[in-house]
Amino acid sequence: MAVYKIFPEKDATLYSAYPTTNTGLDQILEIQNTTASLGEVTDVSRFLIKFPTSTIQSVITEAGGPGNYNAFLKFYVANATDLPDDYTLLTYPVSESWDAGTGRFLYNPPVTSDVTWVQRTNLANWRTSSFVPNTTASFNPSNPGGATWYILYENSQSFEINSTKDTNIPVTDIVGNFNNGQLPNNGFIVKMDPTYEFNNSSSFSLKFFSKDTHTIYPPQLEIKWNDSSYVTGSLTVLSNGNIAVTVGNNIGEYDRDTKYQFRVNARPIYPTRQFVTQSVYTLNSALPSSSYYAIQDVDTGEYVVDFDNSYTKVSCDSNGNYFDLYMNGLQPERYYKILIKSSFQNDTTVVYDNNYTFKINK
Repeated sequence: MAVYKIFPEKDATLYSAYPTTNTGLDQILEIQNTTASLGEVTDVSRFLIKFPTSTIQSVITEAGGPGNYNAFLKFYVANATDLPDDYTLLTYPVSESWDAGTGRFLYNPPVTSDVTWVQRTNLANWRTSSFVPNTTASFNPSNPGGATWYILYENSQSFEINSTKDTNIPVTDIVGNFNNGQLPNNGFIVKMDPTYEFNNSSSFSLKFFSKDTHTIYPPQLEIKWNDSSYVTGSLTVLSNGNIAVTVGNNIGEYDRDTKYQFRVNARPIYPTRQFVTQSVYTLNSALPSSSYYAIQDVDTGEYVVDFDNSYTKVSCDSNGNYFDLYMNGLQPERYYKILIKSSFQNDTTVVYDNNYTFKINK
């Protein structure tokens, strides 16, 4: 299985309260709804984000083309205040081009060039009437702007009071149309659903880390696909969890933008006595087909790539088990740990954490 993380080339928040302010270099992307007092006009924000077309196309080719992958928008929460108990975030493909700019929220004086609530470039405002077919916008009539988008491609993710606020919004259809040219890649707009956006009885703020964050949580377009193969050849498939699992070819340091195949060795801790010409402790066996890998940040303990029954399955060939890892989605100068999880015939599941760590170079 494969997980490829694409990082954005630009992003910006559009604030109706600051309609001429650019935030193209801000460290935060924000969705908010603010009302000074009950019944007054509400100010909102929503944000834009764009990922490079060439990278999207090359990854989809790597995945085997249309129909072989799924794509998700991932944003990581920096702060949230007064959110509704239940809400939905919506995303659409942006229908007009825009320039990111070099401003930050509440710069003094503010940067007013490039994309803002009112304008998309220094030479053009967002369309607020006479929309191109299948596109639309939403704004308060006294303060028009806030981008335009294609209405036929709505994707969403709903949240409940106790759910994590990090996102995993499915956008496979939009990404597919960026790839084949049916839609121009002007990026995505992410906004609150109409139940709460412009609701003058609700005030809240939901902040995510932007591409310019100095943390390990930048936004990502995550593309996943099944690249697994399970052919054991003459290997014995292990049937219980009393086994030793090692990663034999971990060289410890890897460059970004590379793909590496980790070989996973497995054998019984207490092998059956047999007459062979080599030590039974050097004979490799096969993990069961229901085996998966995960990648964990050593310092934070967070899963950068979590166990996934659909996308992180461990492969097998006649020499043993393996999986391919794309290093581009990992942050440089950080250490990561490899974990292996296997489910056995007796309905037991074991996670093997033998402290196999590695580092990503700059």
